[in-house]
Amino acid sequence: MRKSTRNLLLLAVLVTVLAAGVYAELEHEQASARAPLTKLDPATVQRLEVSCQTCRTRRFVRGADGWRMLEPYALPADADAVAHLLAIAHAPVSMRLELRDYDLAKLGVSPPQFTLTFDDVVVTIGGEDSIEHDRYVRVGDELLRVPDRFSARLLEAPERELAVDPNSAQKQ
Repeated sequence: MRKSTRNLLLLAVLVTVLAAGVYAELEHEQASARAPLTKLDPATVQRLEVSCQTCRTRRFVRGADGWRMLEPYALPADADAVAHLLAIAHAPVSMRLELRDYDLAKLGVSPPQFTLTFDDVVVTIGGEDSIEHDRYVRVGDELLRVPDRFSARLLEAPERELAVDPNSAQKQ
């Protein structure tokens, strides 16, 4: 066998091994992917409400021309801000817990610190786990722990979620 043929075969084997390694890693990542908080499709959600203990309630509705805030302002909503709120429905779940084993008041879930309503799906968000800094979340009869990458969005001022400045819109 010529040296160039041997090198070519060795290179082909190496490429095949690397491709198999990449495929195995992709399969592993897909198998270990965390389940989302809800099975909702954000593209189909028509109504969204955000309420919390320390902020004003915000209600949004999807119309033919995009999202509109209904409360506290009746003005067009910023599509990106609403998309960030809708993304919470797909937050990855760190852990599923048995509802009956926990005192929901101690976890801050009853009464909740935040409540999100996506159409008819109610998501109540409680306190933070002191070790992992996950939020305790209740969806229906499930108690979950979710990495807290969204609470700042829930505390956002309504004015930051509008497509227009509320002061200039009220003058018109």
